[in-house]
Amino acid sequence: MPSCIICHTGIDKSTEKAYECPSGHPAHETCLSEWILHAENCPLCNKKYETYILSRCKAYLAKKEEQREGSLEERLKKKRMGKIEYVAKNIVFSKNVGIIEELIEKKEFDSAIEKLTILEGGELAKNDNDTILFLKGKTFFFKGRYDMAIGHLFKLVKERYDFPEAFSFLGKAYQKLGLTEKAKWAFERAQ
Repeated sequence: MPSCIICHTGIDKSTEKAYECPSGHPAHETCLSEWILHAENCPLCNKKYETYILSRCKAYLAKKEEQREGSLEERLKKKRMGKIEYVAKNIVFSKNVGIIEELIEKKEFDSAIEKLTILEGGELAKNDNDTILFLKGKTFFFKGRYDMAIGHLFKLVKERYDFPEAFSFLGKAYQKLGLTEKAKWAFERAQ
């Protein structure tokens, strides 16, 4: 089995295309095509390859370039679709948050909690879990379930120290339960 003068591996003529220079030095089509980008002469004897070999290798390279451009375009298209999907999810999430805030204003706390629980378990929760935790804590506070409010709000502020409104509601919930030291701690961080 002859070896390719470029990559030095064997050439299986039954499965691989190969070409030879005028001196008979063999090279894989893929190896030779890459070589021809830099020089039209044999890398071993420096004799120029025949025109039909050069045109076939250039055609091979053109086909590969076309495939590469096609895959690049496909990746760009997927990236654009990913961005569109992300924006759409954010819009849907924001709309749901608006509906939940309206339910809280109307004092329909059970409906708000139900929608928050559905939102929390869905794909949209990945967008902004902090908002869900805050709204749950706020809703439980208004519902008079201070223990549940503390649970959600504390989980939030444990990861987000820069959420003054969450600290404020946490302080109010501690206050309602008579935990004045903890309320003071939360109110200090709300400022």
